[in-house]
Amino acid sequence: MAAATLARCNERLSSMAAACILALFALAFLLASARRLWRSGTVRDPATRTWLLIALIFTAVAAWLQWHTS
Repeated sequence: MAAATLARCNERLSSMAAACILALFALAFLLASARRLWRSGTVRDPATRTWLLIALIFTAVAAWLQWHTS
């Protein structure tokens, strides 16, 4: 019984770490999109939209991991 509990706790910690890492990546991509937006001056720039899309994807996955593994 203790081994099963330990395994579940270990699994939760690894999924929480993954959620935190993905959230940090999302923040990095959001900052990259802000930097690109500042340089180009418009959201219509394909690179800016790509950085924003990647940030959105990483945010969604991190949020999903956060709420569905708790």
